[in-house]
Amino acid sequence: YQRRVHGLVLVALCIPTITCYKASQCNNPDPAMGGACHFTSHAVQQSLQYSDLDWEDPEIKEWHFHVYFFQHNTRSVAAALRIQSMLLDAVMKKEFIVVFHGVNNSMLPKLNVSNIPPINMEPIGPHPCGSYEVWTPKEYISEALSFFMRNRGELTILLHPLTKHAIEDHVGRAMWLGPAYRLDLTVLDGDDAPQYPELGLGYSAK
Repeated sequence: YQRRVHGLVLVALCIPTITCYKASQCNNPDPAMGGACHFTSHAVQQSLQYSDLDWEDPEIKEWHFHVYFFQHNTRSVAAALRIQSMLLDAVMKKEFIVVFHGVNNSMLPKLNVSNIPPINMEPIGPHPCGSYEVWTPKEYISEALSFFMRNRGELTILLHPLTKHAIEDHVGRAMWLGPAYRLDLTVLDGDDAPQYPELGLGYSAK
């Protein structure tokens, strides 16, 4: 719809597949914000209530690093593959445990390698460019974060947790090393499930 205010025409657009909400319908009592009722960009398909963000575990125990690169730029691809090679070397030397494309059973004997996603040479899911995923359990998050801070070069890396609210994981709880990229949140739904339980780490630790 359009509305003229002080000579300016304001235009509001509603995407057909996404429900649009008026301010009077806002109902998001967040104790951390003093119970203020406010809009949030974290939910694009339905209203996000404070209770939606709760989950049973008292702490975050698994994370994803997503290494971004420009898939049509040979230097950017080479930089991403350099990081992958350095990560493989670190895992082989048992400096820390992370899971990503290239890790095999000679490095982590219990690992189900069939669940490891490939290197993406085009946009996929919410990710707007070439990327690959590095699963990291809480036991090694500090080592992995230190690695990426020291070695990412000019590449951007997304860090987000795995919890029951995938959209919030990629927005409200996400962190960036390097410039932030715009994600396609419309493809996210449900939770970011725990991964690689056979390793006995993260949410699967005893």
